[in-house]
Amino acid sequence: MFRKNKEHEQEKLFSPVKELPSNVKRKLDDHWSSHFYDLVFTQIDEEKFEVLYHDGYSRPNKPVNELVSLEIIKHLMNLSDEELEHAYIFDFRVRNALGKESLDDNICPKTFTNFRRRLLEYEEDTGRDLLHEVFTDHRDYLQDEFEIDASTQRMDSTLVEANIKELSRMDLLGRVVYNFLTDLPEDRLEELPADMDTFANREKSELSYELDPEEASAAMETLADWAGWLVEEFESHPDYTELESFGHLQRAFTEQCYQLGELEEDDEDTDDTNPAEDSAGWEPHRTLSAVTEDNAHEDEAESTESEEQEQEEDSPIELRNPSGIPSDSLHSTHDDEATYRRKRGEEYFGYVTNLAETVDPDEETENSFRLITAVRTDTNNTDDGELLDEDVEDLRYGTGLTDLLVDGGYTHKEVESRCTGHGITQHFTGLTGENPPEENVSLADAEWDGHRMVACPAGHEPFEQRYMPESGRISGRMAKEFCEGCPHKENCFVEEKQQFYSYGFYERRLEVAQRRKRLNDPDEQEFLNVRAGAESMVNEVYHQDREKTRFTGTIKVKNASIAKAIGTNLKRASRFMESEAQTEKLVG
Repeated sequence: MFRKNKEHEQEKLFSPVKELPSNVKRKLDDHWSSHFYDLVFTQIDEEKFEVLYHDGYSRPNKPVNELVSLEIIKHLMNLSDEELEHAYIFDFRVRNALGKESLDDNICPKTFTNFRRRLLEYEEDTGRDLLHEVFTDHRDYLQDEFEIDASTQRMDSTLVEANIKELSRMDLLGRVVYNFLTDLPEDRLEELPADMDTFANREKSELSYELDPEEASAAMETLADWAGWLVEEFESHPDYTELESFGHLQRAFTEQCYQLGELEEDDEDTDDTNPAEDSAGWEPHRTLSAVTEDNAHEDEAESTESEEQEQEEDSPIELRNPSGIPSDSLHSTHDDEATYRRKRGEEYFGYVTNLAETVDPDEETENSFRLITAVRTDTNNTDDGELLDEDVEDLRYGTGLTDLLVDGGYTHKEVESRCTGHGITQHFTGLTGENPPEENVSLADAEWDGHRMVACPAGHEPFEQRYMPESGRISGRMAKEFCEGCPHKENCFVEEKQQFYSYGFYERRLEVAQRRKRLNDPDEQEFLNVRAGAESMVNEVYHQDREKTRFTGTIKVKNASIAKAIGTNLKRASRFMESEAQTEKLVG
């Protein structure tokens, strides 16, 4: 049953706080825990969380503002749940942050996990992110309270490593087969082909460390064979398909292997050629049958007719070429949502978090502190532009953003169009792709009025122009009398025709050319230098405690990121308030 927490609003007649000496009381007033109570705890809208609780008569909930605050404090102080429990019971700083004046109640660690579970299930069912709403409310409150100008902001993303052990393909197949076999009842294990039941009872370890290199290939063949056999055998049995281990088995088999028969059905135009040879991302492995290694070496005296009959019953399996495995494939059964990404020659498994904060672009604008305005987390194969896209409207109308400093990774045509449509100008510190040869005349060297060329680099206007909004195609024609003797002729973007010179390109090319030109402008370069601090923002929020996340699953990692962002804003506000208090003390 949901009940709002009003206890903290009632001042106690007697408490340890009232017995503190005046100088200690002043220190407590300037402490981060007091700032947390004023700026975070009291600003949490508990009624938003009422949807997580039953309407019927039951035991009242643990105060929501306490649970949300503890989730933030957990990441603010880098605590485990056990340490968080002890901090709640014994640490007066935490008690003070929650508006408590004494150490007189307890909390069960299961309360934390139950609350997180409710948050997760509610978001999965409705798509509504209650913790992110807390972040937005807190951000808006701080922006108004400290009169922060958020018209100029910088943005950056960081890769968050999943806390999982990277498995080889063989170890992954071995793990999913093993996990499913151990979930089967004994009577079903006894019905399996020879050696499978033995594999289910083996000590859990990585095959890649146990086998010699010459044994690895045969082991992969056997595991692929077993995985395919198990999927086919149990995929029509609801009692087993609902198991998480079967889902992992089926997913790993689909992503790592391929049944050749299905490929042949999908490609009827390959004539007598092997369809797998023309299929990108696949390489022949072997023709596998749903039999064990012992049964594979049958008496060579069997008739040719028996062998042909057995081959017809086989389900040939191929292993997917590593380059053809999708980035969102299963890498670990412990975190089945973590994805693969290769960046600057390094491999990463996990997630990505996108952050934005306010900056002071000139001396005339001096905010109290830099405010984190956006935090988004997704799997690490998500494009930076997609992460920005989720916050375009909120940043514009929620914070007043007009100028956003980003790197070339945010180059995304649709998102750029949305930003422009909402009045946000993106300033890129770099661009993706190769620079055009310096000797070539750039489209940006011409004078443009939107899509219309006012004058070419030599100062002449086309006698005919056309713009097609549907495709974004820009074209035009130049008089021969202007282009024939032009010194830029050989390197210009126009092409010679029989009666005129013409040009044609898509507007995206013009946008990129104009952006490259702005990058060379000294004033723009000076403005772009403001973005240099974005890396320090990422380090402050995310990489002070550890390189890998403690959590599994996108929503859990996301909620941890949100809590970290709220905690960072609180620390920044607290430092500013402490500095102001010190200044007042010196002046006084």
